Amino acid sequence: MSLHWLWIPAGYLLGNLNTAAIIARCKGFDIRKKGSGNAGASNALVTMGKGAAVTSALVDILKAFVPVWLLLHVIPLPPECAHVPVLTGVAVILGHMYPFWMQFRGGKGFASLLGFSLAVDWRMFLACIALLGVLLFTTRYIALATVSCAVLVPVWHLIRTKDWLEFAVLAVLGIIIIVKHIPNIKRIREGTEIPLGKKKAKPSAE
Repeated sequence: MSLHWLWIPAGYLLGNLNTAAIIARCKGFDIRKKGSGNAGASNALVTMGKGAAVTSALVDILKAFVPVWLLLHVIPLPPECAHVPVLTGVAVILGHMYPFWMQFRGGKGFASLLGFSLAVDWRMFLACIALLGVLLFTTRYIALATVSCAVLVPVWHLIRTKDWLEFAVLAVLGIIIIVKHIPNIKRIREGTEIPLGKKKAKPSAE
């Protein structure tokens, strides 16, 4: 068995580097108990401001982009390891969503999904960014953009590569991301979801 397969568990461990949670802990609180309860960049914006949100988003993008890009463009892989780059990217995203050191309660995976898409195909990345821009402009709900990109990425990858195995893996990842966003979708329908950039209203003192 090639040692290149070890990139997959290494990717999961890298995904465990949850920047929003780490910054929040340095500030003395658990981000999962504030705002939307999500340990990701969008909740970092609500609970800690733009600086923490940008830092969190960039790190989450890079931790998926760097290993996948290296495996695709720098590190030579034998034919039997052809699926390692995609599987590593999926492992990073799952590590972000289900970090073992946070009792498997991490983020929603959107920024890392963007990093993965950029490493695999810059056009797919631009399509995700365009989708994000349109949905944020019209709704301001990042959950809708995440769910939409979770559908777009596996379909785009299948059209580009005709690789049904990788499509199946990415489709399962997409389903996991969508399921994790069901509470957000319910809150959007109820009108209680916090739009991006709006702080959670403080309870009245009365």
